[in-house]
Amino acid sequence: MKKWLCILAAFALAFSLASTLAAQEKEPVKDSKTEKTADLADEGEQKLSPEKLEKKKEGWYPTGLPLVNFSSDDGFGYGLRAYMYYNGERTDRYYDTAPYFLQLYAQYFATTNGVQYHELNADMPYFMGTKFRIKSAFVYEKNLNANFFGLGAKNANKPLTDNLGKEYDKYADYQKYIDDNEEQTKWYKYTLTKPKYYLYLFRNLPQHFKAMMGAEFKKANVDPWGGRKFDGTTMFPTYLETLGKDAVPGYDGGWTNYARFGIGWDTRDYEPDPNKGFYIDYCFEAATSLLGSEYDFQKNTAGARAYFNPWKPIVLAFRGAYTTASNDIPFYEMNQFGFALSRQNGLGGNRTLRGYKADRFVGKTMTLANAEIRGQFYEVSGAGQRFAFKLVAFFDSGNVYDASGDPFSDPRWGDYKNSYGGGLVIAWNLATIIHVYYGMSKEDTGLFINFEHNF
Repeated sequence: MKKWLCILAAFALAFSLASTLAAQEKEPVKDSKTEKTADLADEGEQKLSPEKLEKKKEGWYPTGLPLVNFSSDDGFGYGLRAYMYYNGERTDRYYDTAPYFLQLYAQYFATTNGVQYHELNADMPYFMGTKFRIKSAFVYEKNLNANFFGLGAKNANKPLTDNLGKEYDKYADYQKYIDDNEEQTKWYKYTLTKPKYYLYLFRNLPQHFKAMMGAEFKKANVDPWGGRKFDGTTMFPTYLETLGKDAVPGYDGGWTNYARFGIGWDTRDYEPDPNKGFYIDYCFEAATSLLGSEYDFQKNTAGARAYFNPWKPIVLAFRGAYTTASNDIPFYEMNQFGFALSRQNGLGGNRTLRGYKADRFVGKTMTLANAEIRGQFYEVSGAGQRFAFKLVAFFDSGNVYDASGDPFSDPRWGDYKNSYGGGLVIAWNLATIIHVYYGMSKEDTGLFINFEHNF
């Protein structure tokens, strides 16, 4: 109960602070006397391209989609995400800069493989007419079949292995084994429940810089499958249980609460669907008992993204990322790249290595590189809606390192895990991005239908 009171107090304090800062900073209305002041205040703000500005919709508008999803990790997904946007009017300050002034969405989502992800989310760029941005959400997340393939570089270089020690180069061959041995179905699985709340405050700075501070609070419950029944069959002990709590930090779950501090440099022309520009960021995360956390650890993450538009319909997009953690970070936090704008699972799955299962390679230190070619081939509009269709080809690569090694002194280029593939991206009214990716690797394949570009 005390931890929930701490979360509510942190929310109230942070929102009060944001409102106070915004009220103090709110800039004057632009007129002949304040023209020069306003121009100086806008210095460093990245404007939308004339093409995107012309297409940008004014005022309030809703969008919403039934969530229909399939991936090799989660099975078929179903649900609903309902958006409400406020873009303001063309005469509003920052109208030609902001992707929107307010984005609200509510989501219900579940899958046939036991994933639940329900969320209430608010994103407010240029909060109250200032350069502050607030992002906040309440999330209930549960995965009956979360993946655990082990931790560290040595484990990442091992092929898939069943409970008897037999190795498999292809996930399809391993799948045949567990299909014939139902009591081993959950060998690489466990159940993870993570209700959480987060609040972040961002600030635009001169020369395209952004600063971020915030906190995240979550209560993790780890439930191995050994001894539980699935389809009437009692499961044998899993890989997680075989290793045990002495080898797996975070085996018992618990509160994982941490503060986040980040800085970024952003010259992208349009955040949801950039055609050109750069985004470079660094984020420091610190879990501490002062926030009610049962784990004390530090995590550093750095990322760089670049976008080039050599020909009008073609965008070349690149990303490189590095993350490293220290002390007693739980295993279900190791698999996160803690970017300043958002945290992403890795390595494996929709957001990182699209030809491997989610969390296929996990360690305290991880590297990641992605390259995409995005080509728009069709655009249609009508009834106040606009849709742009783009083909995408991609290549992904990443590696895992232990505490005793790092990618700088011992890069181990030969151990990098690679995937490649392609897909379709649909931009709905510019800001709502829907993607369909198909990824391949020497071990596996993956099909992913979801929102937003990966980077």
